[in-house]
Amino acid sequence: MKFALVSDDFRTITGKTGRARKFLVYEATQDREPTLIEKLEVSQNQPTFHDLHDDDITPHPLDDYILITGEAGVGLQERLSRRGITVYITSQTDPLKAIYGVIEGNIPTLEPSPHREDGSCMNH
Repeated sequence: MKFALVSDDFRTITGKTGRARKFLVYEATQDREPTLIEKLEVSQNQPTFHDLHDDDITPHPLDDYILITGEAGVGLQERLSRRGITVYITSQTDPLKAIYGVIEGNIPTLEPSPHREDGSCMNH
């Protein structure tokens, strides 16, 4: 399985998924310990998930990954699922503990952030 973790500091899981450009990328399975594959920084000329809000066609480097984040807005999980991305919003900040939590089915999860009446996310 391929995991991407939102990480502004490349050490811990952080939030703001829609505009995130920094991700820790791991591979892991039930039989194989998580291995850090890369510290991915999406370049400024590539779209963020927010930029692809109404676009399910333009590729994103994390299409078909399991995405772990500390914060995501309402509707993000559904939009990203169309890209083959499974999203986990969690209070866990340790990357390895979060990956093991997904694999073992016991990751602590949080609700998505609500949107304002104008449709924008309250945390942006």
